Amino acid sequence: MPSTPAPAHPEDPYDLDFTSLVEGPAEPPAPPPSPEIEEDGLIGANALGEEGFHVVLVRPRPGSPSNHVVMIVDDDAPTAELAAHVLRKAGYQAVVALGPRDAARLMSRVGAPELLLLDVEMPEMNGLDFLRRIRRHKRLFDTPVVLFTAHANKGDIVRGLQAGADGYIAKPISASALVSAVRTVLGH
Repeated sequence: MPSTPAPAHPEDPYDLDFTSLVEGPAEPPAPPPSPEIEEDGLIGANALGEEGFHVVLVRPRPGSPSNHVVMIVDDDAPTAELAAHVLRKAGYQAVVALGPRDAARLMSRVGAPELLLLDVEMPEMNGLDFLRRIRRHKRLFDTPVVLFTAHANKGDIVRGLQAGADGYIAKPISASALVSAVRTVLGH
């Protein structure tokens, strides 16, 4: 009788299967937002107007920024490449994925990034659906995810926070604000 391999342990550093992020049924609709999320959405909308970004949760990552990989997931290649260029100049390693499927393939090759900058409106899969799947994945559930999108009103922010975003960056953004947002989320 052939033996079947044991399931991967959640802490297995060699388990690089991220295909579940883009496969399977559609995500169920989100429940109504809590009062805390509604309030943070209002605070976030004000912060976006002042600073260009809003960080809800800081998830410090030890070590130098040069050891941190930031993955930009955006179907608009020029925007993603520009953000990657800015982050590289600031000392981060930055990689570009042109959508959720590309991100899952890239993570399967190189591992989970320290931070995901995630666009919301993408043709193959909505960024919020991808974020919900990230929050349920055994290797990515605590990876910082910052939404990087032009959708920046209070309702958009609330939906993003409800999906599990750690922050929000409104496009277009200045290079200094982008770097400040990444540094803030990673605790630098």
